[in-house]
Amino acid sequence: MKAKYILENYDRIVKEIKNPKIIFSNDLTPFLKKFTLESYLIHQIEFSILNNEIKYILKNTIHNLHPRANKIKCNAAESNAELKHYIPYIIKELNLSSNQVSWYWCTNNKNTGYIFQDFEIEDLSQEQRFFLYCYHTLKKENYKIKKTNKEIIFKLNSKAKIEQYIHQKQYALENLTHRLIKEITLEHTSNLNQFSNNYDKTDCLKITYIYLEKLHHFIEKEYKIYLNLNSQIPFRSTFIKEFKISKKINEVKTIFLKSNINDKVLKLVYEPILKIETLNIHGNLTYYEFNYCSEIIKELYKQIESENLTEEVILDCLFDLNFNSLQLFKYITNTILQELEPLEDNTQKIYDLFRILKIYNQKQSRNAIKYKTNLPSIKKQIIAWIEEEINYLNKIIDQEKNQFRIPYQDENNIKFLSVFSVAQLSFFFGLLIDTNIIDHKNQADVIRFIAKNFKTKNTDKIAIESLRTKFHNVESATIKVVQEKLLEIIALTKD
Repeated sequence: MKAKYILENYDRIVKEIKNPKIIFSNDLTPFLKKFTLESYLIHQIEFSILNNEIKYILKNTIHNLHPRANKIKCNAAESNAELKHYIPYIIKELNLSSNQVSWYWCTNNKNTGYIFQDFEIEDLSQEQRFFLYCYHTLKKENYKIKKTNKEIIFKLNSKAKIEQYIHQKQYALENLTHRLIKEITLEHTSNLNQFSNNYDKTDCLKITYIYLEKLHHFIEKEYKIYLNLNSQIPFRSTFIKEFKISKKINEVKTIFLKSNINDKVLKLVYEPILKIETLNIHGNLTYYEFNYCSEIIKELYKQIESENLTEEVILDCLFDLNFNSLQLFKYITNTILQELEPLEDNTQKIYDLFRILKIYNQKQSRNAIKYKTNLPSIKKQIIAWIEEEINYLNKIIDQEKNQFRIPYQDENNIKFLSVFSVAQLSFFFGLLIDTNIIDHKNQADVIRFIAKNFKTKNTDKIAIESLRTKFHNVESATIKVVQEKLLEIIALTKD
């Protein structure tokens, strides 16, 4: 049986808000009177004392049926005698009669007072009555929806059915939330809980959004394990407060700013932090992404608490949590290539790659979670890349054997040991060719000659492919070393 749509009354309220004729065509007074035995306005007064001078400000006035009225905690206890002295003046300023008002002091702030003024619901503006109507309708509707949902879920006899039911409710809430966001114009999300004195369309849409958000929170708290993780998370989700994410993010960022950690590593780890930090009313993050990014933040926070936050620890943390972003892949592979760069022989590079491959094969990385759901795990990415590099280097070695086969030579054939590296040797012989000291046009012959007759401190077997590459790619450090040797030769020619 098809599940009933739970937000019919929400849709009806939104239609009424967008249709001004409805606001003025209905008498909402009887409806509002059901929610209170009394009707009065609440005037808030804020006192301040500076340099023995007392000042006061009249804040916004609200009706006792207003959403903020429930948050007012006050009593009739005596307060500061000096402040009490101003009460008659304030009542007069408000153009009120003393016999129609009561004075109360805020329970939590002795410098805040309230004047309760008897006021009939009929005397409220129609806009104000409609706003209060929206508020109390939605409040009542939420109670009804929560009760109905609990009863239905209690009767469902399997986890799969409960999940399906919850997912349907999430989908409905998400759709209506997006529709409301398009209608509400906000300079800042903090204004979402602030209402104007005009009680206009925006105020009514805000209260609708707030109560829709309360339904979201209800589902998060009561049915956490059944949530659709691919659904978008509300920007004021209960999980943000529950996990104390904001506090952890601030502490992690503070430590990072003070550290000497590589900027590239910081950029990697900032990616999941910014995903949560930039979560906004437009809902740009799923529950899955939120849970994953939160896990990274919590893990980094643990390392901070143990005073163990290093570059290596951060990378291990990202690898363990299967942070399979292309950026981390590039960082790790570039680091491996830098390790291989000083090695002059492809065989040595292969040996080193096998050593690194063993490390990554034994490295722990979680399979149940990953950052990018559409990409392989970071462990699979790195291992596949290393294996590909090994295959590539093996092919180069085979190619060298086939295309640049050195004629048979006695294994005891003497090779000259050079203080030059392979790169320096290739550059030096290149100079000999360029200056016609070696007058031979076939560069391949010269390369084979060097490989056959020379060795370096690092390798007895110089790879022909390595020589050929370095003939055409000369680094400044190589040029400098050869220049110094040439200067030594010149010095020896002098008396």
